[in-house]
Amino acid sequence: MAAINLLPTDISPKGPVVKISNLIKNLAVISFVLFLLTALGMLAMFVLNSVQIRSLNESSEGLKTSIKSLETTEQGLVLVRDRLSKAKLVLADESGGEEAEGLGTVTSGLPGSVSLTEAVISKKVLDTTFIATDSQGLTTLMALIISQDAFDKVDLVSFSFNPNAGYVSSFSMKVK
Repeated sequence: MAAINLLPTDISPKGPVVKISNLIKNLAVISFVLFLLTALGMLAMFVLNSVQIRSLNESSEGLKTSIKSLETTEQGLVLVRDRLSKAKLVLADESGGEEAEGLGTVTSGLPGSVSLTEAVISKKVLDTTFIATDSQGLTTLMALIISQDAFDKVDLVSFSFNPNAGYVSSFSMKVK
């Protein structure tokens, strides 16, 4: 159906004005469509970025928990490594077991008048101090020390007499 124009014809727009009017109307429609497409595109980008950010945050939290568990594992490994190095030092160190055995054989045969007052056990050397209340005990002590096969060399470091305590003798014995 054709449009009925009730306006007088002399005030109706002329040819170039109608063309410009149609052109502006078409540009407005095209601009509005482009605006809508741009707005939809920006909305889609916003939603997509939100989903990616949420995914990255979850991944970050997972990595943080993984790092924390690895930190405790690393601390445990450092402690184990430290213990192993200390164990190697202890195992590499000579224990002084032979010196202690030699001291045990000497002290087990001591008479009642002789007592051990000091013993220092170190690598290959046993330093001892004995107190004998009488000369018979001192003779027995020296015979006992000299007769031991565990000692390679026995040195009398000091010897003194105290009227209150008795004979005080210090020995340095080297283990074979």
